[in-house]
Amino acid sequence: MPIVSGDLKLYLTGGAANDEPFLSLGGVTSSVLFINDEITNLFEDVTPAEAAAGSVKYRALAFKNTSVFTAYAASVFINLETVSPDTTIALAYDSVGTQSIVDEDTAPVGLSFSAPLSLATAIALGDVPASGQARIWFRRTVDASAAQYADEGSITITVGNAP
Repeated sequence: MPIVSGDLKLYLTGGAANDEPFLSLGGVTSSVLFINDEITNLFEDVTPAEAAAGSVKYRALAFKNTSVFTAYAASVFINLETVSPDTTIALAYDSVGTQSIVDEDTAPVGLSFSAPLSLATAIALGDVPASGQARIWFRRTVDASAAQYADEGSITITVGNAP
């Protein structure tokens, strides 16, 4: 029996019982699922002060393979960078997977961020064994003097494995 998409899930980080996406700052994987795979549910709204001054925020999610089979060639990408020309979303794979940051303004160490917008440019997570996990970091950058947008759109996170 092959892996089905329901076997590949995203969980919050930041402590075993953390249920607050805005506190998903790495470290221990939470038992709480990141239910709605939209970026707007991972980051708080940009405040007027952040839009004026510019802002860079970080979050971490754990990609878990809850199947009894290995997820070969697992990968992650987003479907859209943002609707705002003043904002970017980037992802990075943390192969060690235990790093945590003290606050959302502190960058995780030693990661290379990119904006993969399709399976062809997806970030490779490698083979994720049954019950295994991989750590994915997200960076939202808002340029200084950013224009106000009512909605960032439906930027979804897609995780999966090669067919």
